[in-house]
Amino acid sequence: MTSPVDTTVDTPDWRALPTRGQRAEARLAAFWRFISRVALGVGILVALWGGAIALFDVPIFVAPGPLDTWQAFVEQGDRLFGALGFTLTGVAIGLALAVAIALSLGVIFTLSAPASRAFMPLVIGLRTVPVLAVAPLLIMIFGRGQGTTIATVVIVGFFPIMVNAMRGFRSVSPTVHELFHVAGATWWQLLIKARIPFALPFFFTGLRVATTSALLSAMLAEWLSGAPGIGRLIYDALGYRDMPLMFAAVALSMATAFTIFGLATALERRLAR
Repeated sequence: MTSPVDTTVDTPDWRALPTRGQRAEARLAAFWRFISRVALGVGILVALWGGAIALFDVPIFVAPGPLDTWQAFVEQGDRLFGALGFTLTGVAIGLALAVAIALSLGVIFTLSAPASRAFMPLVIGLRTVPVLAVAPLLIMIFGRGQGTTIATVVIVGFFPIMVNAMRGFRSVSPTVHELFHVAGATWWQLLIKARIPFALPFFFTGLRVATTSALLSAMLAEWLSGAPGIGRLIYDALGYRDMPLMFAAVALSMATAFTIFGLATALERRLAR
């Protein structure tokens, strides 16, 4: 005689799922763990820096110690943050334009193979030209101000975003293509409902690459054009042998680049989950 079959279905215990407050607490705990690791790494770096300066008795006009750099940061904070604000304005505008251009070209090259074959070599050629080679031309066109900084950020930043966006647009599986085709979807609906969601992780990969290079390219443009940003401030401080101010500006630019990269990563986790 066969035993009866158990047809009961185990229902999940919804009380075991984390609540909104518990998720918020978990995110806050992860944030503080991240801050503590960053603080530990910075503390070790500062200790090694100060120890090397004291051990080798390096004079301040060659390389200042952490205390001299901090003093310059406190005394000239307004000047430092004013220059940084000018640079960040150019970086923000340049990145916004780079994203718009990159996504537009990515969509066009994905949907049109002839356009991709015709213009992709020109785009690659533009990107491979060194910024130092085109900087005099940019200065003649946009002047010695914010325009040159923005143009440099666009040239440096749009290519990684475009390439990764194209990879994302083309990563839609044939099954999804067939499903949209059977449903009678237009190319626009396929783009909005399939290609863009599939491309989000690839887009943010390109955005992280672009953000890390955008600040450096903006500073390079300021060195060459004389625009009053953080790049020019570093150059002038080096020329006047004001090493504490130069080190403070370099440290501030490094912290800013790290912050921009962290914001791009946080935005990816927020939108791509």
